[in-house]
Amino acid sequence: MNGGTETLPGYIMVPQVAAAVRAWVEAGGGGVLIGDCALTHHARPRVTQDTTFLFLRAEELPTVIRGFDRIGAHVFRHRATGEEVRAVTPDAVRVPMDLAERVVATAIHVDGMAIATGSGLAAVLLFRRDAQARADVVALVKAGRVELGGFALPPDKLDAFAALALAAERETQMELDDPPPK
Repeated sequence: MNGGTETLPGYIMVPQVAAAVRAWVEAGGGGVLIGDCALTHHARPRVTQDTTFLFLRAEELPTVIRGFDRIGAHVFRHRATGEEVRAVTPDAVRVPMDLAERVVATAIHVDGMAIATGSGLAAVLLFRRDAQARADVVALVKAGRVELGGFALPPDKLDAFAALALAAERETQMELDDPPPK
């Protein structure tokens, strides 16, 4: 886990992805980093190529970014590395606007880039239904990065979070009971 001693691009395991993130920030691409790259900052390094920035409104989405080619409605390819960066709105990631506004408002700023907090990232992940999203929430909880008190989540999402927090507690206990061999 990045304890705050390294820059985010320096902590991303795939050098091409790190270069694309760096170029996006330097070109003023904007948005709040969510997804695997944000997870890398808060919980665990991961070999990822998922670079996603959240924007609140469609009119805020970039149309031209220096050093990137637009290859889809809101997908850009970094010319130097070929890595893709997605620019999304709350509708695209299926989260309510009030939650997205809270994610943006609570974002932390590292190296000139806004990154969703662990809590904001967990809140967004609760709206996905795949096993990887659940595992990512567990990883964030285990890293001590989640406090959802300020996020207005519907009861079903709070119930899902409670179950995932319990799973994180059980995993942590199992790891303490049976540490990996040295």
